[in-house]
Amino acid sequence: MTTSSPPTECGVSLMARQSLSDWYVRAELIDRMDAHGASDAEVAARLDYSPQTIANWRKGSGQPTVGDAREFFAHYGDGDEEAMLYMQQVVRNKKADLRVLEADARFNMLMLRKGDLHFRQLFKWWPNILPGIVQTRDFHFKALQPLDGTSDEVAELSWASKMRRVQGILNRTDTFELNIVIGEAAFLWLRAMDPDGRQEQLDFLRECSNRPGWEIRIMPGPDTLGSGYEIFLPSGSPTAGPAFVYTEIRDRSWCLEEPKRVKLYHESIKPNWLRATPLEEFLDAERDRLA
Repeated sequence: MTTSSPPTECGVSLMARQSLSDWYVRAELIDRMDAHGASDAEVAARLDYSPQTIANWRKGSGQPTVGDAREFFAHYGDGDEEAMLYMQQVVRNKKADLRVLEADARFNMLMLRKGDLHFRQLFKWWPNILPGIVQTRDFHFKALQPLDGTSDEVAELSWASKMRRVQGILNRTDTFELNIVIGEAAFLWLRAMDPDGRQEQLDFLRECSNRPGWEIRIMPGPDTLGSGYEIFLPSGSPTAGPAFVYTEIRDRSWCLEEPKRVKLYHESIKPNWLRATPLEEFLDAERDRLA
């Protein structure tokens, strides 16, 4: 069943003492242990720790060392060296009292994938482009790549990253709400596609909006949401971290976790959600123009 209202709680007080980078380590441990069906006792035996130590890592009350991260990924990382290196960097930075979340675009992308899996209220606003998780392959390669000017290699890597995010969301078995608002200007990208490609993209948008927990709306007029962003709210999820916002400009992206800043982004959602038009209503009204 699709949702009919946007997220209504900020959730910034939940797990407020745990930083987003701390949570990233915890989420990696949880996801990879779950994927392998590994218990605390099994991991403890491989890493030569007590089961309680591993349980503490998963709860966020303890954290592995750089060496522990390497050893853990050797057994449960499935060859994902990038994720291992980021976990190690988070551990190093924590010890040095440094932050990396506002400086590294790749790390932010990994954080978004984790957020899609663990947070129960997700809101995405993109005024000028279709969000990656609702793009078709034709849109990505025939509309986006030529206009963006990326190489085939970069485009393939980007597409694979989008597909991992989509698959992660589709694999969720818990209850969550995913609300997406897209600016009307984003549909101008469809002009770069042939009629069959345009129709496929429109049909895929409908399919996405009809998925359980999903709802897509279109902003056809003025709004006060500002530039594109995504917000992730725990809403009682036992495995989520602190609420955070992802936003970007051309050459930089940020994961913002300060409660006051998250609140500012969150407060703009409800009035703008009410201004936005449900996807099907928008497509019916714009059928001739989008054909």
